[in-house]
Amino acid sequence: MPAAKETRSDTARALRDALRAQATRTVVFHSAVAARLGITVTDLSALNMLSMAGPLTPGQLADRLGITRGGAVTTVIDRLEKAGYVRRSRDEEDRRRVRVELVAVRADVAVAPLFGAIGQSLPDDEETLAILLAFVQELNGALERGTERATADRG
Repeated sequence: MPAAKETRSDTARALRDALRAQATRTVVFHSAVAARLGITVTDLSALNMLSMAGPLTPGQLADRLGITRGGAVTTVIDRLEKAGYVRRSRDEEDRRRVRVELVAVRADVAVAPLFGAIGQSLPDDEETLAILLAFVQELNGALERGTERATADRG
């Protein structure tokens, strides 16, 4: 007997399940990479933020990571600086302000190879890439809004 054609709701349910599995696998993968590097998952997220955004103040980094300014972000920066992944520098425009910047050579040598296979899984055709890009951008926006809602009452 031939399989029944999937309905949109079946496909949507399967996509939601696949995204849940992907989210969990991402967390597990990041935990494994962080452990391999001898850092925490939060440290790895900080490296990723700095790689995408460029140098940030400790406060900006804390805000993007969703951790407290002061002690928590200082501990992350201290660990990453000790491991050689970041350095602190003075802001050229305001010498009172400190910036945290990625040590690109260290990150390229130690971190990038562990993520290499992920990038190879992308399709080759531009149309599919454009559809996936639009979907991921929309999903990222939804995740950002969800994070804001989840943390709004933390005061």
